[in-house]
Amino acid sequence: MKYCIWFVICIVASIAGVQCVGLYKYIMALDGTGACDRCDNNSNCFAKRKLFKNSSVLDEFMLAAYIGSENRCRYAEAIAVYQSFMYCIISIILASVLFWSKGCGLVGILYGVSATMMLALSVVDWNTQYIPVEYTVIIAVCGLIRMFADISNWWNYVIGLIAVSGFLYVVDKLGTVIMSKRYPEAEIDGVMGDGDIKLMAATGLLIGWKLNFIALGIGCIAGSVIHIILMKIKGSESKLALGPYLSLGVYITMICGEQLVSWYLNTIGINPYQ
Repeated sequence: MKYCIWFVICIVASIAGVQCVGLYKYIMALDGTGACDRCDNNSNCFAKRKLFKNSSVLDEFMLAAYIGSENRCRYAEAIAVYQSFMYCIISIILASVLFWSKGCGLVGILYGVSATMMLALSVVDWNTQYIPVEYTVIIAVCGLIRMFADISNWWNYVIGLIAVSGFLYVVDKLGTVIMSKRYPEAEIDGVMGDGDIKLMAATGLLIGWKLNFIALGIGCIAGSVIHIILMKIKGSESKLALGPYLSLGVYITMICGEQLVSWYLNTIGINPYQ
């Protein structure tokens, strides 16, 4: 039974690994070259159908737009086999590590599936600075399942849903006002991406508020260090995609988050076992 569950997780990981490569190329084609403006099928395009009153599938659900357009849009290019294979292998390894470290129970399954989603959104975000909402929704669903499975501690997951994401939301609003006043000539939509805020809301629902704050700290430190290095290599124009770093923090926290919390409490003189 354990190996059957692991096999299913590997299939999910493989699908996510394949899709993320084609998806980020699709987004880059539409966003970078104005492909939709030149397409002969613009008026009937699946990606341009109105989903809500003032939005489209393309804007809100990019993965759905890609899958729906994959066989009908000339800009949904065929993906490179070697890239797909590489991301499939990485995704399976990440999911397997969590599955074996947390066991074949519900937590291991939910963590494994969420890890594949975080890798996929990290690949897309790194290349396009966009986090498809579908990946975040799947992580949130995993979080809901875990909350109901551990219903006696429901408050831990509900607080996790709003704690870090709420903090980032406040930072975004205050930071946008400050930056707009400091650089009035620039058009500043926000200092934090909406996708990053939604991601931390979903992961907070999955791992709880304490571990989510640990994940935020790890992600911010990793992002700061790696981005400074990239700026030295690529120049000051290098953009920061925070999603991959936040996902890295969550992944590390999934593996050893409880140990990190205990270590921190012991460091400040609090015995977590008292």
